[in-house]
Amino acid sequence: MPKTWTLEAGLAVYRSAGKPTSPQVVMVHGAVDRAAGMIRVARGIAEYPVLRYDRRGYGRSNSDNQPTSFEQHVEDLERLINGMPSIVFGHSYGGSIALAAASRGRQPIRAVVSYEAPRGWEEWWPPPPSADVDPGDAAEHFVRRMVGEERWGALPTRSQERLRTQGVLMVQELNTQLTQHYVIREIEAPVHAGVGELSGAHAQRAAELTVEEARRGTLVRVPKARHDAPMTHAGAVAAMIKNAVNEASGTSQASHR
Repeated sequence: MPKTWTLEAGLAVYRSAGKPTSPQVVMVHGAVDRAAGMIRVARGIAEYPVLRYDRRGYGRSNSDNQPTSFEQHVEDLERLINGMPSIVFGHSYGGSIALAAASRGRQPIRAVVSYEAPRGWEEWWPPPPSADVDPGDAAEHFVRRMVGEERWGALPTRSQERLRTQGVLMVQELNTQLTQHYVIREIEAPVHAGVGELSGAHAQRAAELTVEEARRGTLVRVPKARHDAPMTHAGAVAAMIKNAVNEASGTSQASHR
């Protein structure tokens, strides 16, 4: 799949070409991740123009280009969309950014595909790590829980250390989720909420509430998947995005609730 990356306002941006008549798909990664974590899904939707990017502090984006607020993440996404009709896919924290951008209505977002976006402002949502927890330990715990002990143990030591260094940013991002930054009912575009069949009860409840609150919502449970479905079940996630694109183009018969 042809691809290049450029540094734009401190953000590493990856673009791949697709049919020029298709809306672009913009992909927003979650915490302790980078655009590379989306590459398997991107390959599954190669017929569309795809834009992935490393969020501030991740991947090839400038290490000193740290976010100051959740609002800044949303503004980054809006700037990258830049007036082009888009389907936005967000994983985890990236899903929150995508939903917030759609709720503001400043860019032509035709649909949002959100996979396990957190609802950290809810009383029932697990709280962020306490101040006495080492951020590196918190990041390691998060990744171990997401990918499993076997996959964590197979990572090179350098990769494990890199993931641990993202702990400070991860904890900061988790704390920004204690405040509700968007209202699902304000989103005019269709919202496709995905959740792994094997994910925990709080992830299931969050996806269900997102669909209930949406004006046009679709719930997708990915069989045998957990939080890391963009890596382990890329085909299923790509299918969600394709359905959203087709629906936005008027070629899908998907039902809503």
